[in-house]
Amino acid sequence: MDDDFVEMLSEWLEVEHRIQEQRVINYPSDVPNASGHHAFIRGISIENSFRPFISEYNFLFETALEKVYVWTHTENKYSALVSDVDISVKSKPFWKTIGSMIYLSQLYYRAFEGAAFEGEFEYKIMYYFSPNSSLESIEFFNLNDTDRLFLLDGGNVKVTDIADLAPMIELMYRDDRCYIATSLLLSSFQLCYCCLICELGLYQGRKHETHDYELWEQANYVTKMESALVQACRCAESILGKPARSKKKSRVVTHKQRWVDATGINPDDVFIKSRTSYWDYYPKMFDELRNPSAHSQGKVQIDLKRRHIIEAQCFAALILRGYIRKNEKSFEDALDILNFNKVLLSRVAEKMSTILTSPNELS
Repeated sequence: MDDDFVEMLSEWLEVEHRIQEQRVINYPSDVPNASGHHAFIRGISIENSFRPFISEYNFLFETALEKVYVWTHTENKYSALVSDVDISVKSKPFWKTIGSMIYLSQLYYRAFEGAAFEGEFEYKIMYYFSPNSSLESIEFFNLNDTDRLFLLDGGNVKVTDIADLAPMIELMYRDDRCYIATSLLLSSFQLCYCCLICELGLYQGRKHETHDYELWEQANYVTKMESALVQACRCAESILGKPARSKKKSRVVTHKQRWVDATGINPDDVFIKSRTSYWDYYPKMFDELRNPSAHSQGKVQIDLKRRHIIEAQCFAALILRGYIRKNEKSFEDALDILNFNKVLLSRVAEKMSTILTSPNELS
C-alpha cells in the first residue's frame, strides 16, 4: 500500500475520531440533561385555530417535573407539543410522563376505542432547543433520517381538547394506582379488543357483533385472550385487592365497605354481563378464569371463550370508572392545579379547525 495513502488515511481517521469525541461532548447521551431537556412529543399535533404565528411558543400546563408548551414550528403545519423536562426525573424511581398521561386519558374518555391500533406518544429529546429554530435544523437524540420523516405523524387535537382531559391527568399524576390500573386495562384491550360502548350499552344505536373467533383463528388468539384476561384482572385487583375469602359476616361487611369507599359501587348490585352480583363475579373471575390463564403451565384453555374476556374487561372497566369518578377533582380545580394557560385556551375557535398559521405576530 502506498505510504502517502496510508498517511492520508491515518490523518482522516484521526480527524473523524476527534469529531466523534467532540460530538459526545456537545450531545451527551444521558438525556435529559443540561444540553437536551426539551422533548418533542411525537404522535400528537395541535391544530391552529388559536391563530399562532411561526415560532410562537405558548405555555400550556405543568406538573412538578414537566412544563408543556405548544410550539408552532413551521408555516401552515400543525403545531407541536413540547415538554420542558426537569432533569431531576432521572433520580425518580418512576417517571409518569405527561405524554403518557395525555395518551391514557384520551383512550379512557373514548372508552378505549381504537386501543388496538393507536401508537403511544414518544418523547424525542432535542438538544439546545430554541423556539426560533427550524424543525429541520434541530439535533435530536437517537433520531435517524427515516424516523425524522415521520416526526409529524399522529392525531390532531385542539389545546382545549387536552384541557378537557385535566381531571384524569391530574388524578393519574397524583395517584399511581389510577395510572397503573388504566395502563393495565389498556394493555388488555390492545391484546384482545372489544367495544365497551356496545358491551355496556353506552350507545343505543346499532351494536357491534361480538362472536368467538373462528376455528382457524383460535391458535392465533388463545394466548392473547389469556394475557388480556390476566391484565383485566390485574386492573381490578389494583383497585379492589384480592377477593375476600373469609365467610365471617363482620369481615365481609368491612370488605364490601372498602369497595364502596374506593369506587362508589355497591358490590351487591348486579353486574350486567354475568347476571350475578359484582361480589359473586369477582372470585369467579379470579378462580375460574384468571388463575388457569396465569398458571397454564403450557396447557391450552380449551373452554376459554371470547365472552369470558369481554366479561372480565367490562368488570374491570366499571371498577376503574367508579374509582376515577370517586377520586377525580372537578374540571375547574384540575385546571388550576395543573396551571393551565386559560388565556391560550380562550384563543381557540371551537367551531373551526385549520392547519394554517397566522402571517403576522399578534399585536
